Amino acid sequence: VILFGTIAGLYYTGVQSLSEQNIADYGMQQIISNADSYSALLWASLLASAVAGIMTISQRILNLNDIVSAWNKGVQSMVFACIILVFAWGISAVTVEMKTADYLISILSDQLMPQLLPVLIFILCALISFSTGTSWGTMAIMMPLVIPLAHSICVHNGLDLETTRLIIYGVVSSVLTGSVFGDHCSPIADTTILSSMASKCNHIDHVKTQLPYALVIGFTCMLLGDLPSAFGLNPFISIVLIFAVLLGVILFFGKKLPEAIN
Repeated sequence: VILFGTIAGLYYTGVQSLSEQNIADYGMQQIISNADSYSALLWASLLASAVAGIMTISQRILNLNDIVSAWNKGVQSMVFACIILVFAWGISAVTVEMKTADYLISILSDQLMPQLLPVLIFILCALISFSTGTSWGTMAIMMPLVIPLAHSICVHNGLDLETTRLIIYGVVSSVLTGSVFGDHCSPIADTTILSSMASKCNHIDHVKTQLPYALVIGFTCMLLGDLPSAFGLNPFISIVLIFAVLLGVILFFGKKLPEAIN
């Protein structure tokens, strides 16, 4: 329901925006580019809540008062995450006004290889996300900084347009993946806390058991994905190498679990 509502909202807002611009000839890419993702996600969430409420009432699981009460508790559980995100947006706006990106460009453009940017930004975002427990907040803070930084360093080093585009793609993906990586490893992240609660296991034990898997995958993808791709290796070759290494790790270090006792 959420996926359908989001797609429908993106399509509607995108077409509406293009119509207001008097653009008659457009494709799906133009529709998505001009869509209002914020409104689409709000509509999708409201539609999903309504469908869940209707299904619950139709199956006589809860009455209307209980449904509204449960929905209200769900909204309350998201307030803290929203506060963190608002603060992160505030920090991001401050960094823009303080010209933080320009300062970083001035001190790093002569000392940093552009090809190393994706890996370094992945590590930095992972550390920030791990320390704060929020991936969205890390993305909001880092994205306005790293994109102009990557572009300026690539231009300063005389890289061609195709290589510059590749580095910027790598930087953007590193912000997204590094933020999520650190968030899922963090013991104070809401996703980690909810996972341990849902599985009814000790929270610290849950963190300890997922860390080895996450670290192995993270370092493998950095060494065989980010670095070689930034230096021009075909990404599909990197994917094959990563798959082969991870399969080797499972075969060499993995242990078969005893059969479950019925």
